[in-house]
Amino acid sequence: VGGGIGGMRAALDLADAGLEVFLIEATPWLGGIVAQLGFMFPTHDCVLCRGTAEHGPGCTRPTISPALMDYSRHPNIKVYVNTEVTSVEGEAGDFTVTLHIKPRYVNADLCINCDRCSQVCPVEKPSRFQMGLAMRKLAYKSSPRAIPDAYMIDKTDFCDTCHRCEEVCPTGAINLNERAREEKIKVGAIVLSLGYKLFNARRYEEYGYGRYPNVITSMEYERLASRSGPTEGIVMRPSDGRLPKKIAWLQCIGSRDQERPYCSSICCMYSTKEAVLAKQRVPGVEAKIFIMDERAFNKEYNAYFLRSREVFGVEYVRSRISNIIEDPTTHNLILRYAKDDGKIYEESFDMVVLAVGVEPPKGAAKVAQMLGIDLNRYGFCQTDKFAPLHTTRPGIYVCGSFAAPKEIAETIYEASGAAGEAMLLLAEKLGSAKNGEVFPEERDVSSETPRIGVFICCCRGEISDTIDVEEVADKAAHFSNVVHTQVVDLACFPEGQKIIEEAIREHGLNRVVIAACSQRTHEPLFQKVLRRTGLNPYYLELVNIREHCAWPHRNARTKATRKAVEMVRVGVGRAKHLEALHKETVKPVKKALVIGGGLAGMTAALTIADAGFPVYLVEKNNQLGGHLRRIRFTAEGKDVRRLLWELVNRVENHPNITVFKEAELVSHSGHVGCFRSTILVGPASLNGGRRRVELEHGVTIVAVGARMYSGEAYLKGQDPRVLDQLELEALVSDHPERVRHLDSVVIIQCVRPAASEYDYCSRICCTNTMANAIRIKELNPKCDVYVLYKDIITYGFREEYYTRARELGTIFVRYTDEEPPLIKVTDGELKVEVKDQSTGELLVLKPDLISLTLGILPAEDNERLARILGVPLSPEGFFLEAHLKMRPMDFMNEGIFLAGMAHYPKFIEESIAQARATASRALTYLVKDELKVGGVIAKVDQSKCVGCLTCVRVCPFHIPVIDPTAIGNGGIKGAAYIEPAKCQGCGTCTAECPAKAIQLMHYTDEQIMVSEEGVLGAWVA
Repeated sequence: VGGGIGGMRAALDLADAGLEVFLIEATPWLGGIVAQLGFMFPTHDCVLCRGTAEHGPGCTRPTISPALMDYSRHPNIKVYVNTEVTSVEGEAGDFTVTLHIKPRYVNADLCINCDRCSQVCPVEKPSRFQMGLAMRKLAYKSSPRAIPDAYMIDKTDFCDTCHRCEEVCPTGAINLNERAREEKIKVGAIVLSLGYKLFNARRYEEYGYGRYPNVITSMEYERLASRSGPTEGIVMRPSDGRLPKKIAWLQCIGSRDQERPYCSSICCMYSTKEAVLAKQRVPGVEAKIFIMDERAFNKEYNAYFLRSREVFGVEYVRSRISNIIEDPTTHNLILRYAKDDGKIYEESFDMVVLAVGVEPPKGAAKVAQMLGIDLNRYGFCQTDKFAPLHTTRPGIYVCGSFAAPKEIAETIYEASGAAGEAMLLLAEKLGSAKNGEVFPEERDVSSETPRIGVFICCCRGEISDTIDVEEVADKAAHFSNVVHTQVVDLACFPEGQKIIEEAIREHGLNRVVIAACSQRTHEPLFQKVLRRTGLNPYYLELVNIREHCAWPHRNARTKATRKAVEMVRVGVGRAKHLEALHKETVKPVKKALVIGGGLAGMTAALTIADAGFPVYLVEKNNQLGGHLRRIRFTAEGKDVRRLLWELVNRVENHPNITVFKEAELVSHSGHVGCFRSTILVGPASLNGGRRRVELEHGVTIVAVGARMYSGEAYLKGQDPRVLDQLELEALVSDHPERVRHLDSVVIIQCVRPAASEYDYCSRICCTNTMANAIRIKELNPKCDVYVLYKDIITYGFREEYYTRARELGTIFVRYTDEEPPLIKVTDGELKVEVKDQSTGELLVLKPDLISLTLGILPAEDNERLARILGVPLSPEGFFLEAHLKMRPMDFMNEGIFLAGMAHYPKFIEESIAQARATASRALTYLVKDELKVGGVIAKVDQSKCVGCLTCVRVCPFHIPVIDPTAIGNGGIKGAAYIEPAKCQGCGTCTAECPAKAIQLMHYTDEQIMVSEEGVLGAWVA
């Protein structure tokens, strides 16, 4: 329930695991709030292009449509938009869900996006998608690439039912008499991904939002900066359309206040992104962000934050603005604020952006009552720290911001994790749903002379109103090897597909050129047309004469027609040289290898094992548990030792899990579905006496955890009064009587190595500090507790512990990297010297104990393990995921996954969620009886290879290797080899090979150059 990024991710994982999925979205289109964003930080990628494995690092797809199309056309997913859940009856494994489907008045299957209904509609209203910054008609589409990719009629009180839209619709898609309907569906599990609602900035009257035109919200700024926004990406002042010279961002609007004491988690970073975009888009603009704390706590975020300041010149001011005053003449905005020097400053800005926080989704209380689930005191879904994806009703799971404020990556892995929970509940049905059409046996036409059919689509006027399609067809009929041409009204409609299929059979076509629209959205559809007639799908050439010709040249019919002819000529020339490609069928080994026996590794192993698949669990130490063994309680008071005991007991007694302790991976080869690994088992002191074990498995999960910094620089290990946070936690938990006799405790935050690669936030430290400070003050209210910090990172609901620590009298002193605390021992007495940045004074503290909050560092073995697995590491030394936001638990190497602190520091509940997600992704492969690999891949002509290693160096997936047994150019020993099942088809090696020894199938030199020669020759003639 919920068609944003979380709901779509969960739906796709469940569908890929062979389960039937109903995706329910209350609005008319999928995508949620994220679809309104133009770019993601810190990569500035297009928002939803990276949602599936098909979208690699070189992806040029410019819109959200391709990724969303994967969800809308999956055979196991049925999408309901404009639909609400009105009742849920039954129990886990057997729910009956009632849906209320509201009319959209446009049949999405018949709509061709011609925009004619919108053009004739006489009524406009503010566009919600554009945040009211632009108007739209009542006949409209939210964005250029919405899913469903169709219009709807907003038949509200404004619509006078003039029927003009019905009259002009060329396909008869509009029915203004459509009525709402009810439908009941039977399901075994429910995943809630309801998202969040943005805070209404009008509730802060002192900021003038809604009264001052140049005070806008962060989401309004997102639309201004978006290429699909009302200003096409040009950031301008709403009052007069001028480019701003100075922009201010005010943080924590609707967060960290009396009514909403939690942190919204996303605001600091999206404001940084928006300021960077302003610097990139508006020459000479000044960007200033007013903050309370710099909360750049996720992977790569601190590096992005530093770049914003050092490279782009974004300025950060630690001050919370109390009000905004507008200059009525210029509409400039005046801010008054105090800085650390104690002075009051007054400054004028052209624009002010309010970084609004998040609230529970609209109607959350009503939904919770209908579903029978509990909400927390903030109105978000109630979950348990050790079961973060479970609601309070069995069989109903939750992910994303409905549970707590979260950013994209966390929502994605929680969505996959919630899917994993549903898979466990429905384990007996995994793999039972249909996997698509059954096609006839493919006929071999490789030895036949090319017989090419050319089909020109009218797109019901979208193409034919600009291009003379009959002339294009007539000209194409004279191209060599073309035996049939035909104009089709709507090639993508079922009727159009049937026309093409019949023509293929009637005329014996063995190559097909379709001149229509985008390959990115329609190529899979037309490839299926070929497969239904027994042709290999790679005998298709799709020519995009709509986006590349008809649309950009609407007022130049003659030239557009000539261009279309030449585009078709190129397509025909290429089609003559197309070859059949086949994906190899692999029978997967239905076993998993999990590397690491800590919290994440054990959780992932249990998830897969409970689903019925064997698991090999490899742990380097002599006992399971990892860092979990040192933790007593969570900040909420949950007993971690009990969780540890339960996990270890379940793992060691599970019939589907084989545990190897004191073991390490020494080799790993193969591809998804068929990996082979070697491990050495036994104490490392045995050297050659360690047992060698060979394992075969279909997937690999990396969950090797991380390590804590030693802290030698602050006397750690040299003075027993200097502890780390876990030792302080143990003292408070196990020896409360000692705490009651303490007079003073100093806790120093962010203790880590000085090297720049460790300049990142370890995420968990501040919350642990707050928990220990609270326990000390509750045990001994007279004890002075000092927390020396740079920034307090208590994101989400963890902010309440920061608030509680302050209420109990904990003293917070901010320091900087340039002036860090100094620890001394004078005559046996501990002293801490620190300059308080708020007052400028040097404080000398004399504590009984010092607690060091030590940073989390990558595991020492990461580099060796990454080399064996052929996967990359991040600059910090953690494992590098396929995409920071959209694929945080996948590697680029298909079939290898990532979980827990091996990815980045995490809380217990976050590691559990990502481990469930990793297992969910692994199960999508393990449930299949066969896997298809290959297709458009690179192949090496080893007789031309000179062994220069260029392909080995440039491949982003680390696929090419030098085969020492192969004979290369001139008889040299050793030539490049690319494993077909591993190749991602990006073509980088093909472009870089200096010997031209590598060809990318379906895009060979012959296929590319013949088309170039065809069009160039035609224009010269």
